[in-house]
Amino acid sequence: MARAMQAIMAQAAAWVTTYKSELAARGLGFSPEDLAAIAASATAHPLPPGHATAEPTASELADMQRVQKLALETVYPEAGFAPDDPRLVPVGMPLVSYAVAARAIGWASDDAELVQRVLTALGHTRADYDAASAHWTELLKTDMAVATLYGQLFGNANDLPVRPA
Repeated sequence: MARAMQAIMAQAAAWVTTYKSELAARGLGFSPEDLAAIAASATAHPLPPGHATAEPTASELADMQRVQKLALETVYPEAGFAPDDPRLVPVGMPLVSYAVAARAIGWASDDAELVQRVLTALGHTRADYDAASAHWTELLKTDMAVATLYGQLFGNANDLPVRPA
């Protein structure tokens, strides 16, 4: 499993780097104003809606235990994901785009203006995002290998793609 995790970590880092380059080549990415709006939103929404503290609820604890069990039972691709892996076929947006959008939007998914700003910077529509959200959210709950890749993509998107000057 360690070899598979290392491969997925390396693959995610490479995919995010490639994604940023492709966005820049298309003249896309976040402007300084976009980045300021994202930072302000992150400060205003540090926790999921409805949470007053970072303490997990009983339901969230049960969900974590379910995920831990699934993660231990999962067979991870030892060399990383194959380019033609059917689980990664984009629905709405590719998984890497969805991870970058999620990193930028954070817990402010109900902020229509911020969501639109992020999607415009990444070259996607709200319909793309909604389709991706419905698809990827459900898949990430059941496929721990894909969820692991998503987590690595999300983590590697810490430095959001900047629009070329």
